[in-house]
Amino acid sequence: MEEGILFEQVEDSRQDWKVKHSISEILTVVMCGVSAGERSIYGIREFARLKEQWLRNVIGLKLPNGLPSYDTVRRVLGILDPKQFQSVFIRWIEQELEIPAGSYVSLDGKTLRGSGLKEAGIDPLHLLHAYSHELGVVIGQMECSSEKTNEIPISKKLIEALKIKETIITADALLCQKEIVKKIAKDNDYILALKGNHPLMEQEVKEFFLSPATSTRSVHTTFDKGHGRIERRIYSLDTNIGWFEDKKEWKHLAAFGMVESIVTRKGKECREIRYFITSVTDVKQFAKGVRSHWAIENNLHWCLDVLFSDDACTVLDRNAAENLAIIRRIVYNRIKMLSKMDTLSMGKRACIYDDNFRAQILFSC
Repeated sequence: MEEGILFEQVEDSRQDWKVKHSISEILTVVMCGVSAGERSIYGIREFARLKEQWLRNVIGLKLPNGLPSYDTVRRVLGILDPKQFQSVFIRWIEQELEIPAGSYVSLDGKTLRGSGLKEAGIDPLHLLHAYSHELGVVIGQMECSSEKTNEIPISKKLIEALKIKETIITADALLCQKEIVKKIAKDNDYILALKGNHPLMEQEVKEFFLSPATSTRSVHTTFDKGHGRIERRIYSLDTNIGWFEDKKEWKHLAAFGMVESIVTRKGKECREIRYFITSVTDVKQFAKGVRSHWAIENNLHWCLDVLFSDDACTVLDRNAAENLAIIRRIVYNRIKMLSKMDTLSMGKRACIYDDNFRAQILFSC
């Protein structure tokens, strides 16, 4: 088993004469600690101390100068450039996985609440993720600083970095921007939520769906039951949009969509209507894209928070917090890709308690 197989391409900015531990060696120790449930640098160092023989004999770390100290791990995570580390992460995804044509990729932001401290004026880290629903893995992420509106310029950079083609990209209303649509539509389709950040456009689309339906309007209905409630969703898609004056400014805009959710619980009914712009023309494809994007909260964000303690990680150094977040997503992906357990939760638990399982998940090809 090769030492640090995932981290060989990571650049080391340290001065050679000061280096006692390779960056690959340090990041391998960190990844093993994170996979075992540790969420602090101190916890990772303690894990390494208790599992030193496992790291040497099973993982194959040489550790010629012994284990890296707490200060060394903290310092390396702090000086490692997250942008460069992220590019390595994306290249690894490109090498390991093929994103299927016609599959759904969601762009969605997540705040790491533990990485901020209000009393010290430190805002929490905010990351924009690209998540493949068919593969169930994170295929890229970028930091958006403290302002959520920075998702707009960062999303364009993330789309460029991913180099994905022939997928359907979904996003919330914040990313419903002409320049973002231009970036997406170059090689992909899109389904984007439409809300109050485009008030005139939203009103026009709302009035359009109030008008009598024509042959260009297709409808698809789904039903969901559970937790004492029944939800009926009516997906409407209309390609008769020649009336929309700004159509040419939204690249490849082909239809407007509407989703009406009707939830019945204990005899009471609640209705909600959302609107979308899209380059797809098949209503079932539209419905699947909308459902996929809504599912990111449970499929990714909940898992990162509950199983990987994303919000509970209280490392305040900006670089270190982001680099640890990247490593958590590497571990998340490896479990999703390689575990034969029934659930991600079972795979994560096995990583904590089973040394052999952990080694297999992290380092098998």
